[in-house]
Amino acid sequence: QVKVEVGGAHRQKQRATLAITASGTATMECAFSRCPMIVVYKVNWLTYLVGRWLVTVGWLGMPNVIAGREIVPEFIQHRAQPDRIAAIAGELLRDSARRSAMQRELAIIVEKLGGAGASQRAAELIVQEIG
Repeated sequence: QVKVEVGGAHRQKQRATLAITASGTATMECAFSRCPMIVVYKVNWLTYLVGRWLVTVGWLGMPNVIAGREIVPEFIQHRAQPDRIAAIAGELLRDSARRSAMQRELAIIVEKLGGAGASQRAAELIVQEIG
């Protein structure tokens, strides 16, 4: 049985055992909520090929990009197959230690970003550089 709710996503991420999310802003929303996740990203093949040609990053999920290594599993393009995603989701749902380790890593990533006031800190750095 599936229950669909509109709104309250932040609260749900804080309570969730695991999220399966698209690459993008949602990955950082999960990170801020310390919600263990699997990242899935699949687009048109031409879009993917052009993107891979233009952008050279090892990961698409921002938590992994910030960490410089894989913190959360990613299933990109041809790897984004339901059986593969389900297998990893099952492993993570059964392995609370692995989820806890992911939550600790997500907390470190969020801490690296600093607290509130990022715009103010950026502006101060810019003023220092040009001043």
